[in-house]
Amino acid sequence: MKTVSTCLFIALIFAACGPEEPAVATTENAVAIEDEVSFRSLVIVDSIGVELGDPDYVFGSIEATAHTAEGNILVLDRPACSVVEYTPEGDFVRRMGRSGSGPGEFLNPLAMNRLGDGRIAIFDINNGGLFTYFASGEYQGKTDVQYNEPILFLTPSVDNTFIGTLNSFDFVDEELLITASVARFELDSAEPVAVYWENSFIWDFQDLTPLIKGSYFAQTWASDRNGNVFIAARSPEEYIVHGYSAYGEPTSTIQRSIDPVRKTDDEIAEEAYFWNHRAENMGSSGPFNYQPDEDRWMIHSMGIDADNRLWVRRGTEETPTFDVFDLEGNYLFKAELAEFCGSRGLFWEIRIDEFGILAYSLDPEDGFQKLYILELE
Repeated sequence: MKTVSTCLFIALIFAACGPEEPAVATTENAVAIEDEVSFRSLVIVDSIGVELGDPDYVFGSIEATAHTAEGNILVLDRPACSVVEYTPEGDFVRRMGRSGSGPGEFLNPLAMNRLGDGRIAIFDINNGGLFTYFASGEYQGKTDVQYNEPILFLTPSVDNTFIGTLNSFDFVDEELLITASVARFELDSAEPVAVYWENSFIWDFQDLTPLIKGSYFAQTWASDRNGNVFIAARSPEEYIVHGYSAYGEPTSTIQRSIDPVRKTDDEIAEEAYFWNHRAENMGSSGPFNYQPDEDRWMIHSMGIDADNRLWVRRGTEETPTFDVFDLEGNYLFKAELAEFCGSRGLFWEIRIDEFGILAYSLDPEDGFQKLYILELE
């Protein structure tokens, strides 16, 4: 029980075969020379958030963003234990949830998104699992499903299903075997409907690094409400994205040749300090010894927009830079957010869905978080 409890505790830190061969899109059969594709700029058109003042515009720590079915903006503020809704123009609409253990209250909400029917799903492992609110902001209830591990990033899929990460545990020869997966789930079951990626490894709970690299930071993915799923390893060695149907059937593979980029000593130290310090701030008493890779990830994160375009953010670039493909893997254009340059750009999170592009910094330079609304210039 001690070992498994430690797994659960550290997990709270990072609140982190078909019948046909899939098509393969590479730099040879999509576009061979990057200079031949168009270049587009991302620009900031508005922001939400203040350092002091109206509490409905002050963020403690942004953990997730999404949009309602009408296009309003949703922000999960973990320390505030609530989801805040704004209009596309940034006007406050309502707040869902508050701190506590009663109905509709949260203790440590870690993930949030909108379901197909408009309901808002929020995951809080400390308070029992998945909570749902109606689109009107009225609390609906909590599912009866009990999760042993947090779902750290929740993206939508067909109907009311969602894509998330989950870890399972087993003891083998007195060692703890962790099986990490990215899978599609229904609200009323912790058993996955489809599994897109899985990784098993033995973990010594005295060392945090293998858990993070083998599970929480191992993969990034994007999904849409039509059932498309794209998964990429957060690898310093290869740039490869695998596409799947909602049921786990391979549909495409996207590969690019990107030169590896070595981190500076300062960058490694800053990254290790950031995640270890974040663990301490969240109340963990586990080992603070996360050691980042020496090279940057080839792929940082992904998203799918309203025009059925897959945005793949390069982890090698300090300035947020995206390769944009159609869903068959053809390279369309490169997009860059030049306003966030320098090493601090590596701490920016940029979320893309069918209603737009939202961005925020995990480590804001001026000391307080804002949510930025972006558009293609």
